[in-house]
Amino acid sequence: MTALLAMVRANITMSLRNRAALFWNLAFPALFIVIFGVVFGRGESVHFDVGVTGAESAYRDRVVQAMSESPTFTVSQGSQDEELRALATGSRGVVAVFADSGSADQLPAVTIYYNATQGPVSQVAVGVMRQVLTGAAGGTPPLQITEQAVTGDEVSFMDVFAPGILAMSLMNSGVISLATGFVTYREKGILRRIRVTPFPLTSFLLARVISQLLIALLQAVILLGMAWALFGLHLRGNLVVTLVAILVGALAFLAIGFAISGIAPNTETSASYANLITFPMLFLSGIFFSMENAPAWLQPITKVLPLPYLVNALREAITFDGGFAAIWQDLAVLLLFFVAAMAVAVRFFRWDTKPA
Repeated sequence: MTALLAMVRANITMSLRNRAALFWNLAFPALFIVIFGVVFGRGESVHFDVGVTGAESAYRDRVVQAMSESPTFTVSQGSQDEELRALATGSRGVVAVFADSGSADQLPAVTIYYNATQGPVSQVAVGVMRQVLTGAAGGTPPLQITEQAVTGDEVSFMDVFAPGILAMSLMNSGVISLATGFVTYREKGILRRIRVTPFPLTSFLLARVISQLLIALLQAVILLGMAWALFGLHLRGNLVVTLVAILVGALAFLAIGFAISGIAPNTETSASYANLITFPMLFLSGIFFSMENAPAWLQPITKVLPLPYLVNALREAITFDGGFAAIWQDLAVLLLFFVAAMAVAVRFFRWDTKPA
């Protein structure tokens, strides 16, 4: 029994010393709780951005007035194309489209559009919108209330989701792969051996960057091709604009990976740093759900993260064909991240591991 207890204690000690295992077994799920709790579970009052469009009517006016008088809603009115595009990009929680009833005595049919990428948040918004429509009708529901995700020739779920997944893939490839890879090179003495050969280190680094950019393009072809072939992704964007967005985004995250490799003392630590940086961005960038309903104090944090800018740039380039005019600000921010991260990488670059 004593030997068994000693072995149990030894195994626990080894597990606690394994930082990577601790991250995936404890910190990783704990971050899920923290992030989703902060975004959805703090018991704060819910707020919805609602778009209203379609035929004018007294009933529509009552609906708009009821929402305008409540702090729960921010109401925007525009054309159907404008409001549905805002819904697809996460600027609206739901969009209510009022049909022409043909008679002032009849209540018009209403279609509630929602963005499926917002998950449970969109379903809550749809339910609240139904209550408002019923209340404005004096307790009698409109002739017809239907629900519809943004689909068809407008914007489908995959049109919004696939560019976000591509952005996530570029981030992981650049940050995690490069950070751990270069620290491994340093630990194994590969960088030191290259230093004493005629082959310049700059050429070695350039080769790694070029290879990562080619991998980024391959990722784009595979992921977007699969989304197109299996789920009907609409590729509306300009090829040149899309390629530029992919390459600039890949460069930004490659630079972050270089910076981590310079700071981290070993491979295990570099993996922890990389996961610590990339994991929160997965849930604070609008890939899986909109940040519109996140607490007000949390939303500015998303403005200082690089991934939301890449997500927006790819969605504009691939889905909406926005052109450079629509994404130049996103590209500029990503280039700033590239410059800043490369400055850190150069400052902390080391040929060898730090002596113990």
